[in-house]
Amino acid sequence: MASLCPHSASLQTRARVSPSAARSTRRAAPARCAAAPADDPRVVGRRDAISAGVIASLLVAVDVGVAARPAAAEALAGASDGPVLVVGATGNTGRRVVEQLRARGVAVRAASRKPEKMRALGMEAAGAELVALDVLDPESIALAMAGASAVVCCTGFTPSLNFKKDNPAKVDHVGTDNLVAAAVANGAVKKFVLVTSLLTNAKAAGQADNDNYKFLNALGGVLDEKLAAELNLRSSGLDYTIVRPGGLSNEPETVTGPVIVRGEDTTFGLPTDPGREISRDTVAAVCVEALFDKNASNRVVEIVASPDAPKTSPDTWFA
Repeated sequence: MASLCPHSASLQTRARVSPSAARSTRRAAPARCAAAPADDPRVVGRRDAISAGVIASLLVAVDVGVAARPAAAEALAGASDGPVLVVGATGNTGRRVVEQLRARGVAVRAASRKPEKMRALGMEAAGAELVALDVLDPESIALAMAGASAVVCCTGFTPSLNFKKDNPAKVDHVGTDNLVAAAVANGAVKKFVLVTSLLTNAKAAGQADNDNYKFLNALGGVLDEKLAAELNLRSSGLDYTIVRPGGLSNEPETVTGPVIVRGEDTTFGLPTDPGREISRDTVAAVCVEALFDKNASNRVVEIVASPDAPKTSPDTWFA
């Protein structure tokens, strides 16, 4: 069913295979693009200047032979506890996360492969710092993440002519794993919020024959790749919240209805479910709330919306 977006599911496997908790003892300055376009020589210079220490820390972070630091129930203390790195900031959901964080006065580092597009969207004018980041380029990730207190990952595969790079295995799996490895190596990241999709864990939840799952996963196995990324984040030792929305709508919440927050592996896009679609505005709001609510620690939530649902307060979403 086309109304469900390639984002979602759940995990029944709770065993943790810990990646390294190695910390980088050296910090590189973030690749600040607020005053220079992506192809400006100054941007390239900063990336070339990344220290060998940062690169080494990323390599160590993926060594599964070292135990990860235990996750604690952490949350951002307030608007001054930033910056928050928003990856995929030019996407329809990512740009809303940037907007809502800035509305709360939170320092934002907006990241994408195209800083000029972020600038055109008004993010710099709204007070966000713009950084160039490619999820398949660990150097750019380390630079962009330096000094960040939290990460919100809103990336997702979109079809293009460059399928060797723009495919679910690269973007939704490897790219997200690269972000997680950098966050572990960074040592200062308090929170990692990941947007995936309903039906990500469909097979383990007994929904392998669900038509919605089969339709969406036909796009290069996108849900399976998202699941692999979820599992990696859950075993990383980072404090995380995984948000699995239903079909993503660009309509406002006044059209789609209030959010319905449910536990993992409970919502499958079925006629019996309380809702199927959800406004991207609402998805962004849930991601932002996850940064500040300690009850969101190490949680997987599935979210849909319905005009018939009662309006709920954000402080109850993770209760």
